[in-house]
Amino acid sequence: MSNNRSISLLVFGMGLVPILLYFYLLDSLAINIPKWDDHGLRAFIMRFQEAQSLPQYIDAFWRQHNEHRIVYDRIVSLLDYVLTGHLNFVHLMWVGNLSLLLIVLVWYKVLKQSVGLLYVLPIPFLIFNLSQWENMYWGMAALQNFGVIAWVICCLYALAYQLPLGICISLAILTSITSTNGLLIWPLGVIVLWLQSPKKKVFIWLGVGVLVWVLYFLHYEKTEQPTHPVPNKIVAYVRAVLLILGSIAEPLYPRKSTLLVLGTGLILFVLSGGILLRLALKVFQKQSLTKVEYFLGSALAFVLGTTAIVAFGRLGFDENTFTTSRYKVYTIVISLLVYTWLILQTNGFVRKTIGLVTLLFSLLIAWTSYSYFYDDSLRLRNQLMSDQFNYSYPAEPVKSKPINEAAAAWYNASLNTLLQPDTNQLTAYPGLKITQTKQVSVLEMEKAGEAAKDFTRSYYLLHKPGKSYLVPFMFTAIDRPGVAPASRNYIHPYSSTTIDHNPNQYLPGDYSLLVVTHDHGKSTLYKTGQTIHIPDQDQTPALKQNW
Repeated sequence: MSNNRSISLLVFGMGLVPILLYFYLLDSLAINIPKWDDHGLRAFIMRFQEAQSLPQYIDAFWRQHNEHRIVYDRIVSLLDYVLTGHLNFVHLMWVGNLSLLLIVLVWYKVLKQSVGLLYVLPIPFLIFNLSQWENMYWGMAALQNFGVIAWVICCLYALAYQLPLGICISLAILTSITSTNGLLIWPLGVIVLWLQSPKKKVFIWLGVGVLVWVLYFLHYEKTEQPTHPVPNKIVAYVRAVLLILGSIAEPLYPRKSTLLVLGTGLILFVLSGGILLRLALKVFQKQSLTKVEYFLGSALAFVLGTTAIVAFGRLGFDENTFTTSRYKVYTIVISLLVYTWLILQTNGFVRKTIGLVTLLFSLLIAWTSYSYFYDDSLRLRNQLMSDQFNYSYPAEPVKSKPINEAAAAWYNASLNTLLQPDTNQLTAYPGLKITQTKQVSVLEMEKAGEAAKDFTRSYYLLHKPGKSYLVPFMFTAIDRPGVAPASRNYIHPYSSTTIDHNPNQYLPGDYSLLVVTHDHGKSTLYKTGQTIHIPDQDQTPALKQNW
């Protein structure tokens, strides 16, 4: 067996490990329940079914969703609905998550041509891990947030490596109809084509780009955002940029994650800015850029541009917005770009050292991400199952074929018990402490060691005649990096669950408080002997949606 073939098998075998683990967890924890913006896709299917003219069909696809025009999401959703008879959000998750493989493929081609296959190894470990958990388990977000970066990377590669202009334009259009930041591909493409192609291509690209921009912002409306006042906007903006760029480091040291993220963001920002400055100087000095330099430079500009836009658009949100899993793909991609630049600028021992250090870093990121974000994934699943229960039962007569089927859930076999519990026959659930105000009820519980894992399988049941609500126990992982989710002490021994007395979520009244646990298909109901009072109060007007 040749040395090259051995290296190829090694890279393929090792690189497959994080990918297979990632999709195993997707298959294990994904659930077919809509999350927030997913309801916009249900509304699209209804709008499409009710359309009776070509303008109405076009509007169904083209209308705004928040600040975006999510045509790509809607096309995939409609295909799923037509082919399967229902809209299945797990299918959308799979399509979105599989698009990440395109990023690996592009880096494989870039690095194989430039430095060799061994340097591809860190790529799948950095991309395929649980730091992506929110996009990973959210149908619309997986399509949009993973889709747009995948199409951008493919398009910039096609431009840099001078693939046919038709392919580049098709990818750019696909990028633009996936997410608003995808529009950045057009000015970046103008620069790349201007520097390396005949001017005829530039004008064709520019003409199509102008048309796309005009159509995109025709009848465009600014959307309302739930922001709060910002005392020092400059400082807040700089922090937001650094938090987005550096959030790849969040799981490495949970106790000081914000400081670590800010420091990592500063390093990546300085390195990225230095790379772009160096490339700009080469152009100014009339030196030719290589194909890989066009790719790296334009991709860096896209990520930095997106970061600048997101930080500005979300100014006034809580700071944890900027480290959210939804934006993790950008800190990952900018890390890949900086890594690629560094190994291309070095050789010999230095290049090998950078490659080895990055591989070890990628393994560390992957490992700590599974520890740090696994509890987030479980909480999301529990919350979605609670939402389905709370909005579905007691069931109302079905007037038409549902767009999406209800997901199978642990409580399906216990519905009668949960909707009409008989507390006289129940065992008491000890140790619960309740603090109530007009606005919230706080439920506190402590369990030591292995018993704390019960929190991940436990729900509060609020019951009054005619209505029951499930509220999942709040739980978190302990704040030590790299603790395996299977570890005995993975879950923090203290649970504090806040029930917001929101009239949009709960009907007013006095509710008996019970606890329900489920394990291996069996549900057990406990009584607490306590009640919760949800006061009758005015509903807070919800933000206007354009879905």
